[in-house]
Amino acid sequence: MASVNTQFSIAVHLLAGIATREGLVTSEALAGSVNTNPAFVKRILAKLSKAALVNAVSGKSGGCELARKPKDINLLEVYVAVEAPSTFAIHEYPSVKSCEVSSNIKGVLGNVLDSAQRSFEKDLSKTTIADVVAKIRSS
Repeated sequence: MASVNTQFSIAVHLLAGIATREGLVTSEALAGSVNTNPAFVKRILAKLSKAALVNAVSGKSGGCELARKPKDINLLEVYVAVEAPSTFAIHEYPSVKSCEVSSNIKGVLGNVLDSAQRSFEKDLSKTTIADVVAKIRSS
């Protein structure tokens, strides 16, 4: 079974965690919220920083903060920043030329999955970190 990439959901968790706190937030505090290793959190924060979604301050009293207001960061930006894989993938096994299904399935299914991916990304672009925080607070 293929491994699951959780960087997107963790990145959203981190951004929501930063958005709900005042001032700089340490990777240790964020790791405690996610219940994971601070080194893993730092790797994701580095991707978010590179995408200009967070600002990081080094040093003993350092931490990170959102680079923009939560309402100005949408989930598609986060998805792209962490280089999340496509939602759907087609197997990489070589096709069997003598089999009608095997020799055509990738092209047929590829069109459907590409359309689903575009729809997924469109939905992500409509949801912001502010929306996520609002839903968390109303739960």
